[in-house]
Amino acid sequence: MSDSKVFEKIFSSQIDRENYTITSGYTNYFISYIGLEDEDLYNLEIFKTKYNIDNRKDIALFSSSLPNPSDFDMINYFKNKLSNYRNNLEHMDIRIISNEKINNNIKRSFNKVLKEEEKQFNNERVKENFIIKVMSWIKTYVEHLTINKDDAPKIIFYGEIKKHEAYFLGILYLAGFDVLYLNPISSSNIVVLNKNLYKIEEIVKENVEDMLTFEERVALGEKVNKGSIKKAMTIGAQASQRISNELLNESGFIKPWQLQDRKIKNVLLTSTMEEISIYWNQPLKLRPGFNFDNNYIEVSVFFSKINGVYNDKHEYRNFVRILKGPREYVNLIDLKDGFEQLAKPFTNDAFSLSFILDSKGIIDKKSVLQEKGYSISTLSKPQQTMILEKVEEIIASNVFIDELNREDRIKGLFTVLNMDKKFVHMINNFDYALINPKLIIYMEEATVFDKEIGFLLLLLSKIGFDIIILSPGGDNCIENVISSKVIDIHRLDKMIYQFDLDEKEEEEKSIFKKLFSKRGLF
Repeated sequence: MSDSKVFEKIFSSQIDRENYTITSGYTNYFISYIGLEDEDLYNLEIFKTKYNIDNRKDIALFSSSLPNPSDFDMINYFKNKLSNYRNNLEHMDIRIISNEKINNNIKRSFNKVLKEEEKQFNNERVKENFIIKVMSWIKTYVEHLTINKDDAPKIIFYGEIKKHEAYFLGILYLAGFDVLYLNPISSSNIVVLNKNLYKIEEIVKENVEDMLTFEERVALGEKVNKGSIKKAMTIGAQASQRISNELLNESGFIKPWQLQDRKIKNVLLTSTMEEISIYWNQPLKLRPGFNFDNNYIEVSVFFSKINGVYNDKHEYRNFVRILKGPREYVNLIDLKDGFEQLAKPFTNDAFSLSFILDSKGIIDKKSVLQEKGYSISTLSKPQQTMILEKVEEIIASNVFIDELNREDRIKGLFTVLNMDKKFVHMINNFDYALINPKLIIYMEEATVFDKEIGFLLLLLSKIGFDIIILSPGGDNCIENVISSKVIDIHRLDKMIYQFDLDEKEEEEKSIFKKLFSKRGLF
């Protein structure tokens, strides 16, 4: 299971979970994720998790060891209640949290754990102190959570863990909480828990050497988020959908244009060639990674370069034919006609943009919005603002092979402001839940990309475009400009220079060959 899938699973809705039924109630998970697979993606998921924690009321985060309880009144309350304890907490009058159902679940969980771990306690006093400590932790850190009867509250623990803290997680899992234990370095004391009792899904990847704090990973993940190095692994032709009821019409479909007020974020799809064919003409709401809340919508897009062709040229042309339709969503550009099809060429007088772009990469958006001469000026003010914010994200990112200098930034901004009108029309017609706009760049001959072209492609990707670069000859072009972290590169059977995408000539040659072969039979 990849980094993204671990977090996706713990935050999945009940409908998407195995064994869930309305009558039996919700299903909860205990996942222990040791090590990591891709540090950028891991940090990004930590950043997203922090966002969830800040915007939800059912998640408790523990990113350092829990201190011993120090509330004298709380300790005394539990101590007095336990004075009649006889190895069964379930029927004792102890109020750990105010939610009665969860409170009873917690008491039953204590019984299971104390029975399972009986040998860990030398005497009754040690056992009593353990109960008081863990009950105090639950009262302090869990009481304030909003418990939704239709979903599992969540506990996330990051870093080294002590034995009693591990049992604390086990008790909450048995009481119905989702538990995610994260440790990029080692499994620590989580191994004291019985995997069968707690149904722990243990995932082990390569361990890292340095233990960064949770907050440090949040900061690194924010940089990754701005740099668009965000990927989702396609896993087949089916993708689950979690759609808010208020956005559905009577037939169960998202109402047109209901998601346009959200800020859009792209998720880069890492896929096979077959999966490109499967998802290419699918609405975004049916792709892996599609998600939204009240503020953001996440859309999964392709940013791929395909080097070479198949041994069977007809198979390659059939693949291209899939990419080319439906035409109202697709802009196919043959680069032999030049980059002018993408944007207006840069001229020296455009350096005047330096007055609206400061040294930190922040744009004077008001000045841009007041200007009427840019190609994007016909878009709505919110759409123009969104594009300018994405430009700032690109400038702040670290995805270019060579760092952007002042001139590069100005040229990149100019190219975006003056993108071809066809792109502007595609942006204006883009309903975020449906089929997204697409750009196919065909390279019959070797062509070197400038940074400003890379800048524009990044911008289009960030606002939801699928981008495919077809290079039958396999020459490096975009790879020399943009980091491979944001491009999904495929290499086919063979490299062919000056490959003719038009199959008409090939068909005529094939017919002539067949006729010639038949004559040879007489």
